[in-house]
Amino acid sequence: MRILMVTNTYLPARNGVAAVVSLYVRELREIGHDVHVLTYEHPRRTERMPGVHEVPSWVGLDAEFKVGPAWRLPEGVRERTFDVVHVHHPVLLGAAGVEFARAAGSPVVFTCHSNHTDYLDEYGWGLLRPFKGMLAFRIARVVNQCDVALAPSTHVAAEMERWGVVTDIEMLEAAADTTRVPPMPREAARERLGLRPDEPVALYVGRISKEKRVDRLVEEFALAVGQVPGARLVLAGDGDQTAAVHRRARALGVDAAVTALPGLDGSELGAWYSAADVLTSASQSETGPLIVVEAMACGTPSVAYDAPGFEDRIVDGVNGLLVPCERGALGAGLARVLGDPALRGRLSVGAHERAGEYTPAAVIGRLEACYAGLVADTLPRGTSAPPA
Repeated sequence: MRILMVTNTYLPARNGVAAVVSLYVRELREIGHDVHVLTYEHPRRTERMPGVHEVPSWVGLDAEFKVGPAWRLPEGVRERTFDVVHVHHPVLLGAAGVEFARAAGSPVVFTCHSNHTDYLDEYGWGLLRPFKGMLAFRIARVVNQCDVALAPSTHVAAEMERWGVVTDIEMLEAAADTTRVPPMPREAARERLGLRPDEPVALYVGRISKEKRVDRLVEEFALAVGQVPGARLVLAGDGDQTAAVHRRARALGVDAAVTALPGLDGSELGAWYSAADVLTSASQSETGPLIVVEAMACGTPSVAYDAPGFEDRIVDGVNGLLVPCERGALGAGLARVLGDPALRGRLSVGAHERAGEYTPAAVIGRLEACYAGLVADTLPRGTSAPPA
């Protein structure tokens, strides 16, 4: 099949959407599909990437994520026909991708990677809440032009229905890309990173931005340190809230126990996943947190709120802990795991076992079957589908 992925963000950007889409591209190409990517220019994409078609970007949402109007798609896209178009955003380039597919008569798949309306609460201080209905209507209007909508969690599926999406919704969770963050034996990882064998380490991976609530995570970690002296919190990420988060850590007297490691990737990030006692996050608005899946592949359990995204991936007491969305609960959960090696060992076994549900082969098999079904439905009677 010839497949077009349409995404507002792609490699070398470091975020969950870019990671998921790049995994799809690589795995689908390896099994013989002709996969192209339509995305915006990126300041660090200095060399041409095969099959990647760029649209000019000029508005910077942050240092790396820049967008622009999609008035005219690149010739490399316009001159081709695609068996399937897979859109990963409901606005900007994603909306243009849906319009392009519909004009060409190609079936369209949509994946919802974000709780878009929740961002109005996180960034609008309540002032933008009246616009949530308008945004939901706009998203639903685009998604309802697609043939199927893929949801990475049960919460996202329910959220799309609340927005007014009537297109068929199917579940497809993210895969653990162990080639991107390769696991290591725990002892070897700790030796490589210069950590003591018994040093309690909690790890956060992701953007340090308002919706991720990393300042809240630091507050909860400060409570855990009071019960587990010598504990350490590693923040593997960067963002516009970095300075504010470290100011909060200093105010709480835990700045020395909070280590900033921006820009981690590849084997170095895999080493930190493998060395950590626990992965943690204070976010309450995730769709399908890839970090939990990556941590499980490295045998590391998670402690997070019993909130959207995490509730589908963490089985409380099996591969991590889910705690109530209330002050002090996350800190208490971190203290339990960091201070109890036996508990950590049991949860690690559970994480290893559950990781088997998120292998690339399993996820890509389901995605390929989705594509094939749509292609078969659009072919004239008696016509064979393109070879897989």
